[in-house]
Amino acid sequence: MNPEDLIKLSKEKLIDKLQEFNLQEEQVMASMVMIRTEILARLEEEKIDGCLVGEYSVTKAKRVSFKTSLEEAQELGAIKQAVDINTLRKLHNKGIKVPGTSITIYLSVRRISQDEAEK
Repeated sequence: MNPEDLIKLSKEKLIDKLQEFNLQEEQVMASMVMIRTEILARLEEEKIDGCLVGEYSVTKAKRVSFKTSLEEAQELGAIKQAVDINTLRKLHNKGIKVPGTSITIYLSVRRISQDEAEK
């Protein structure tokens, strides 16, 4: 959409365009979720956490999040002035159950340099 064209449109047409693009965005986002899910499933099937695909590094990443209350963190000795995420992460990595922990698995795709591709 050309910015000069926007000036010519009525508010109603602008709203129509906005809704049209919102729908397109939702469809694109849904497609991206399906594609990421399929790539993750293939990595799982191959029992690998990552690989090179053309000029991209594809990695199954894992993020640990803590929704631990101040009281719970204090019981675990994971308090500074706030919840000590580093201490909670160390406890979690040692296999200690930390209340409020969630794990997010997501796909990381990044373009790699020619030097990295040749390794």
